[in-house]
Amino acid sequence: MTKKKPGNMRIKEIIQAAVEEFLEKGYNGASMNSIAARAGLSKGGLYHHFSGKDEILMAANDEFARPVHDLVHRTAAVDNPVEALTLYIREYLHHWSTHEKELAFTFLTMTKIISCRGMWPQMEDYSTGVMAFYESLFKKGIEKGLLRHHDTAARALTLMAALDGITAYLVMGHTFPLEKTVEHFLVTYIGDIEIK
Repeated sequence: MTKKKPGNMRIKEIIQAAVEEFLEKGYNGASMNSIAARAGLSKGGLYHHFSGKDEILMAANDEFARPVHDLVHRTAAVDNPVEALTLYIREYLHHWSTHEKELAFTFLTMTKIISCRGMWPQMEDYSTGVMAFYESLFKKGIEKGLLRHHDTAARALTLMAALDGITAYLVMGHTFPLEKTVEHFLVTYIGDIEIK
C-alpha cells in the first residue's frame, strides 16, 4: 500500500515519473502503467490524479513553462521597453540553454500537439499570447521614442520563431555560443531599430 502524501507533492512525483517515462520511451511507448509504477502508485491511484497521458503531458509542460511565465511577468514590470526586451531575450536564452531535459520534453510535447488537432487551440493561445506580449513591448518602445517605427507584428512573429528555433541548437553544441547568440539577437531585434 502506498503511503498517503500531500496532493501537491504527489502530483510533482507523478509529473517527474511521467517526464522520465516520456523521455526514455517517447509518448507512445510510455503507458499509464509504467508511469504509475515509476511514481510508486497503483494505476487507479494515478487515474485519481490524471485522466490520461495527455493530461499528464500538458501538466508537465505547464510546470516546465513556469519559469518562462515568471520571466514574462518580470519583464512586463520593467518600465523601459528596450530594457524589458533585453532582459527577456537574455534570460530566455540563458534559461533554455541550461535546462536540457526540460527543453527536450518541451519538444516532445510539441510533437504530440502537432499530431493531435484537438490540442492545437492550446498552442494557438500560447503563440498568440507570446506575440501580443512582444508586440506590446515594441509598440511601447515606439510610443516612448526609444524605437523607430516598424512593423511590430512582423517583428514579434519573427522574434518568437527565432527564439524558439535557436534553443535546441544552444543546448546541442558549440556552433552557437550562448553569449554571441544573445548579442546577435539584441542587435537584430533591438539595436537595429533603437533610437540613440
